[in-house]
Amino acid sequence: MADYKGIKGFKVQSLSSDPVASQMAGGAWASGGNMNTARNSTTAAPNGTSTAGLVFGGAGVPGIGDVGYTETYDGTSWTEVNDLNTLRNSPGGGGTPGAALSFGGWGPGDNEAETEVWNGTSWTEVNDMNAGGISASCGTQDAALAIGGARTNPATISALVEQWNGTSWTEINDINTARRYAPGAGTVTAALIMGGHQAPTGPTTTGITESYNGTSWTEVNDMNTARYSNAAFGVQTAALTMGGSTPTEVAITESFNGTSWTEVADLASARASSGAGGTSADGLIAGGYLAPTSLAISEEWSASADWYPIYEGQVYYNTTSNALKLTAKSISTGTWASGGNMNTGRVYQAGAGVSNTSAIVFSGDVQPYPTPATLNTETYDGTSWTEVNDLNTTHQTGIGFGTTASAMCTTGSSPTTVTAESWDGTNWTEVGDLNTSRGNAAGSGTSNTSGLIVGGYAPSVPGNTDITEIWNGTSWTESGDLNQARHQVSAANRAPTTAALAFGGEGPSLTAITESFDGTSWTEVADLNTARRFIAGLGTQGAALAAGGGTPPDSALTEHWNGTAWTEVADLALARRVSKGSGTATAGIVSGGISGPGTASPVWAITTTEEWSAPLANDTITVS
Repeated sequence: MADYKGIKGFKVQSLSSDPVASQMAGGAWASGGNMNTARNSTTAAPNGTSTAGLVFGGAGVPGIGDVGYTETYDGTSWTEVNDLNTLRNSPGGGGTPGAALSFGGWGPGDNEAETEVWNGTSWTEVNDMNAGGISASCGTQDAALAIGGARTNPATISALVEQWNGTSWTEINDINTARRYAPGAGTVTAALIMGGHQAPTGPTTTGITESYNGTSWTEVNDMNTARYSNAAFGVQTAALTMGGSTPTEVAITESFNGTSWTEVADLASARASSGAGGTSADGLIAGGYLAPTSLAISEEWSASADWYPIYEGQVYYNTTSNALKLTAKSISTGTWASGGNMNTGRVYQAGAGVSNTSAIVFSGDVQPYPTPATLNTETYDGTSWTEVNDLNTTHQTGIGFGTTASAMCTTGSSPTTVTAESWDGTNWTEVGDLNTSRGNAAGSGTSNTSGLIVGGYAPSVPGNTDITEIWNGTSWTESGDLNQARHQVSAANRAPTTAALAFGGEGPSLTAITESFDGTSWTEVADLNTARRFIAGLGTQGAALAAGGGTPPDSALTEHWNGTAWTEVADLALARRVSKGSGTATAGIVSGGISGPGTASPVWAITTTEEWSAPLANDTITVS
């Protein structure tokens, strides 16, 4: 008999703390000592620690304005030391608390270009920048970068990058997205810039992140929360950004692993325009702004080197909390994030897919009815949509199921059709027709040889139908009918023909009814919390999502089905109906559709995609 290790590859362990995704995911902020002078727009030596810090410059000191104040930190208290020679706020910074660099910023001379070096006791002026002003920054006293910002005039933003070699500044390759009020991290050959403003006036906030390899800048994955005036420290493959404005000040901290951002422990106090320095394991943030005042408080970051990696399916005993735990995807804390836009916006589209990195859409209207349906087919890889070979026949309200390599498209309305087509990953081929033509039906299935359609509007009835047909790869066979005939119904898209789930729709009025299928007959189970039609359905009979739909008005509501009941979870960013859901309850997408404040003036054929992700969580195993 196989034991647990033989099945999962690891033993049930006894751990003192719950596993985490990374060292930074296990980190936390703790209160530090207060600075002697509260201020914002200050800068810290980026290569400091929680027990050795240096902050300099700033603004927001009542009755004074811009300052050159410099303070050092020993892990307990701050000490005032010699000031900068040039008063300024928002200077760039490099180096350590004992050997730092300050450059640029705003001051009495407007755009400051002065560069100063710190020897542990005092500041000395050295060669100026080529273009002064505020900028993101990183590096050491002898090798630093000044990145983007507002470099020539307060009313403009810049993509300019300059490099310091310990003696002078040289212009190098620009960043891709000009911005201001963004922080930097890393070194002169492996740098990051993240967030900021993309407009010269007003908060056009971004989460864009760019990575530098010593020659050129490349856009990588965005932060989860777009913001400006955030702080940051660390290296290119292990960085943290914290605080900032959205435009409201936030306490959110995110970690970067060289590829993507993950939210970790929040600051105790929301703040923007702070100084910060450190590593992914040990750092410090000081000062800042929390409307309507400047701050003196500091917080220390610590992430223990003694941490346990998290794995899905991991069972362990937490010796601190005396609890047996299981690591699994937490749908209740799942979130929606922006994905790539479709090339062709559409409504009433059909589609299929297995996750938020593998989906396909086809057919649908590109303009308000009664324009002809599109034949266009597109596939999604988690980043962008690619046009592939078209359908042979239009399906205005088509139904799809399967995968990007093995899908089916069938049925439609205006006029209704019985035509079905099979996708082999390259081309569409017409296959066996349906028995009953219909539109606004629901579909689910796992491939182009196994699926079903149910419900819809059928002229032969005429009206709402309860008919179910099952596809075996060759022909359609009628099976058990729904208990409630309806159209504009939805289904869990990845459910097999022996375990399907249908919900919502109109029959004849708006309904919340949910029905479960065992391959032969349908059984009514617990209703949706909110009745609606044209819902995007994802998942399986035991774990499904119902996203968006029309009540009216259009809805952003998302509900999770756990096999027994529906629970509301995180809403879509955009209220929409007649969109397409693909994937599972832990990893899926919703794309296209109609969105508007109601039914009077909707926006048709939207191109936007939203990606659903459920994180891993450590759940306590209980015995009932």
